[in-house]
Amino acid sequence: MVEKRFRFFVWLYMALFFIAVILIVLNVLPLRLTEIHALFFIVSGFFAVIFLILQYGKGLGSAITILIFAVSTSIEWMQTSLTSAGQSGNVTTDFGLVINGIPVAFGFIWLVLIVGTHVISREITLKIKIDWIRGGIYAIIAATMVMVFEMLIEPVAMQVKQSAIDSTTLTIIQMTDVANWWTLGLILHLMIYFMLSLTDQWGKLHFPTLKSELVLVYWIVLSFFLVLGYFMGLWSIILITLVGNILFTVCYYLSLENDIKKKTVV
Repeated sequence: MVEKRFRFFVWLYMALFFIAVILIVLNVLPLRLTEIHALFFIVSGFFAVIFLILQYGKGLGSAITILIFAVSTSIEWMQTSLTSAGQSGNVTTDFGLVINGIPVAFGFIWLVLIVGTHVISREITLKIKIDWIRGGIYAIIAATMVMVFEMLIEPVAMQVKQSAIDSTTLTIIQMTDVANWWTLGLILHLMIYFMLSLTDQWGKLHFPTLKSELVLVYWIVLSFFLVLGYFMGLWSIILITLVGNILFTVCYYLSLENDIKKKTVV
């Protein structure tokens, strides 16, 4: 029953995404990020939170949620404070609720990003037997996916942070930000790996069939930024983001297929 309800709301969410894309094409919804977009990302974040609680229980799932939200928003705040030092403009309030200059929606975007990359990289590395090798490869794959995703988010989010971009490629400053996000993604995933390993939850999921639904939510959020990037003319960034995410997602589904074959044989 829980799985059916989760799937129903995910597919409803995807239908709303297609409606939103149509409204953007028709110029009903603006290309810049607004409260409507913020609500979209907050809902996607709730899917990630529910997924964690369903899979790992209320205690561990909530702990991972707080870890991701607190760390990511703190880093966002520090980054915005440093880049806006000496400037008169602050973070715009058009992107929903803002706390200490950071839109709350940013934290929910990071929840989807980290949980989605966790599910994909976990599945890819699940069959590796040596713990430290498995954890290292898991964290590197996930951090790379975070970095590739951030290459697309960063230029789009510049308008929220009121920082103008003059080209369709990343500047040196933005590339530095992306490298920092790779490091943050690596640290967060290593912490998640240790939390799940120490509690003996790494190889266990209470609702394993919901993995692909969360990956779908991850791709819906990614697709939303791809649409915004398309209208902003971010061609090279879109290509890199698509190739990277398609590569790792294909590996994820191949790993799922191998699991199904093994179960069938058994």
